[in-house]
Amino acid sequence: MSLDKKTEEDIILIVESLGLKVYDMEYSNSKITVFIEKDSGYVSVEDCENVSRNVSVMLDVNDPFPSSYVLEVSSPGINRKLRKKEHFLSAVGKKCYIRTHRLVGESKVFRGILSSFENDMIILSENNGESVEIKLDNIKKARIDEV
Repeated sequence: MSLDKKTEEDIILIVESLGLKVYDMEYSNSKITVFIEKDSGYVSVEDCENVSRNVSVMLDVNDPFPSSYVLEVSSPGINRKLRKKEHFLSAVGKKCYIRTHRLVGESKVFRGILSSFENDMIILSENNGESVEIKLDNIKKARIDEV
């Protein structure tokens, strides 16, 4: 389930007006989670509270949901999920964990440095020195694996 386009755009506008960026949004079972980041890197509790307060007002006025909802605002964290193309592009050079839908070679689980992302294909340099190519549509779950 996802948010309607207008609500997503409104949330993005509010977050950007506060000098922050939306990294990602999730919506399920009447829970909206907005992951925010900023250029300086560190997202404070005050940043999250400020976004939450402003987005809540917009949601209360526009009332886009048929029932009650829960709003959570958070940093995506160090080991952030990778779901969008721009997430993979920003993760080039970082250690990642990838789980695929279908086998690639003899495995569905990979760890290594994301070497490149082009044409919906990632190249992951594994710890054993080998590289593996994984199509974006075969990725079931991916995240930064720095810690």
